[in-house]
Amino acid sequence: MLRRRSIRSVLFVTYSVIIALILSISLLLFYLWSSDTLREKAADSLSGTSRSVKEKLDLEIQKMDTVSQNILYSNLVKERFLKLSGLNEPGANPQDATVNAKELAEVLVAANGPALPVQQVNLYDFEGNLFGSGFDNRRTTVVLTDMPWYREVMEGDSGKVITTPAVDEQLAHVLPTQEEAYSISLLRQFTDKYNTPEGIVEVKQSVNNLFKTVVLTQREGVIVYNDNGELIYPAGPGHEAESAYVRQFLARPAGGSIVNPATGERELFAISHSEFTGWNSAVFLSEKSLFAPLKTFTTAFTALSGCILILAFLLTFLAAQRITKPIARMHALVKSANLDSIAASALSEPTSGLNELDRLQLAFGKMGERLKYSMEQLMMAQQQEMQAKMLALQSQMNPHFLYNTLATIGVMAEENMNREIVGMIENLSDLLRYISADGDSLVELGTELSHTEKFLGCVGFRYGNRLSYAFDTDDGLLQVPVPKLIVQPLVENSVKYATKGVPPWSIGIRAYAEGEMWLVEVRDNGPGFDEASRTRIEEAVRRINRTGEAPSLTVDGMGLLNVYVRLKIMYGEQMVFRIGEAPGGGALVTIGGTRATGGNDKWTSSR
Repeated sequence: MLRRRSIRSVLFVTYSVIIALILSISLLLFYLWSSDTLREKAADSLSGTSRSVKEKLDLEIQKMDTVSQNILYSNLVKERFLKLSGLNEPGANPQDATVNAKELAEVLVAANGPALPVQQVNLYDFEGNLFGSGFDNRRTTVVLTDMPWYREVMEGDSGKVITTPAVDEQLAHVLPTQEEAYSISLLRQFTDKYNTPEGIVEVKQSVNNLFKTVVLTQREGVIVYNDNGELIYPAGPGHEAESAYVRQFLARPAGGSIVNPATGERELFAISHSEFTGWNSAVFLSEKSLFAPLKTFTTAFTALSGCILILAFLLTFLAAQRITKPIARMHALVKSANLDSIAASALSEPTSGLNELDRLQLAFGKMGERLKYSMEQLMMAQQQEMQAKMLALQSQMNPHFLYNTLATIGVMAEENMNREIVGMIENLSDLLRYISADGDSLVELGTELSHTEKFLGCVGFRYGNRLSYAFDTDDGLLQVPVPKLIVQPLVENSVKYATKGVPPWSIGIRAYAEGEMWLVEVRDNGPGFDEASRTRIEEAVRRINRTGEAPSLTVDGMGLLNVYVRLKIMYGEQMVFRIGEAPGGGALVTIGGTRATGGNDKWTSSR
């Protein structure tokens, strides 16, 4: 036996599941898309940051290298330093040594430049004499071969040697407050004019001073190391975690993601290698901090989704309840309906499986067989009634025009205007034939406009040159079917009110298309619609829409309301009926409806 369920339970469960799925899938897709987008943007940002760090470090080291080369290529430095080295021999004049040392110091300061790009410059000769300029200006002796960089400087062929950070005892001796101060040195061989090595030039920069404008301003983590895996920044002990990073960076020089050796969190990183310094600038960013705003938003959205889901459940339940109650009442009403004169036919068994719908099916089945014939008769009666209304409204033609035309013909006959009388009678005959012709209530727009022009021609015989008119019509609209006598009453109304003013009078008829709509504008240069007339017309339109009654079929019923009702019957909600003021003064009436054909060419007639 088919298991029956209530509409209420089906609606509630179905829509609840749909809403829950939509919210869940939307949240999941948004999170996946946002995380991928953030990861891609972060990778691009890290790559740019690593390049920026590398370029800034290259610039700082370039400054140090420039100072060293300024010293190497300075003849004054060579002359004073070599002379100073010779003055250290026994029997040399100490006063000459002092003067020469002072001059050498001044030359070194000049070579360093006013901006002081390096903190310390040291000149070594191969006898172990050291001449310092910068924070430490002492002259002393050292064991040159004991220096950690000596072999690399003497045997290297790259021209320059950049050391790894080391505790600078020289600066620590001069500046005792900077205990365990780390510095980086750039060294080159010092040669005489014959390119024979005479000593070594060393320029120093403290690590803090070198990196403070380079990496300390970055919000991401920064590590700098050389190709041997030696840590350049940060310098000093206590950086085992950074050293662990370096080991992972050496294994993956192209960048990507790694696991933080200290916290176990995954981080994104990018590396840029410098050919100038041989250093690698690695920049890394924790995915936790990167996705923190997204997770916050996701949490808030999840909470909001929960509230929305609860509210949706409640609304779905209420909606289902609201739907089933009217259905139950409808069932009772349908079941009680009975038309004794109509025979009932056999009904099929219900198959929906829903209690309410099964009952509705039975009830509507019984009622449908009884009402089928009655509905067919009712539809036929309604069609006949609508056709009768259209024909009745169409038959409304203001006889004032006929009276005035006959009076005008009489006056013209007295004045022996035989040719004009013939033309006027021909136009009047065509108009009367057009108005009284049986058949379809629809005509082509071109035909309607042609007879409207004949009407104006008749009026023109009466008013002469005081009345002018013009037609401006899209040629493609001439074949569009429209209700008969839909334009002529508007023109007649314009003539009636425009001629109350001072001549000359002008009437303009424009037919054009907007999308699938045909539109006709009739304008005049008369006094236009006053407030009382417009209010009366608008009230009559509202009454017609409310009651469905047509305007009176008396002579005074002809006019704008007649046109409105016929458009309403013909086009329903797709009709156009507007009254207003013309841009240059006078009345403007616009009517329209849907069209079957269209075009762009113009058909123009004027007088």
